[in-house]
Amino acid sequence: MSMILKLNLYPVSTDLEERINAAIQEAVEKRIKTIEISYGEAAASVKKRILNFLNKKEIRCLYSRLEKTEKGWGRVYLHFRHA
Repeated sequence: MSMILKLNLYPVSTDLEERINAAIQEAVEKRIKTIEISYGEAAASVKKRILNFLNKKEIRCLYSRLEKTEKGWGRVYLHFRHA
């Protein structure tokens, strides 16, 4: 059974990075396989902000793969491989 943690960032708030970081820490602690980050119909700058945060070196080393949706309701999937 694969567990998915869902994080809804719509409507966009100022503590975006903190909420994503908390979800990643929870996934690491509870060995969750996937995080689904929904940011909705927010502006492209919000998507860019999320992806820039996820590409930071200290965050990037925590997950194994990133998948993003191209059309429709904006989502980013983070996949984890726990040793």
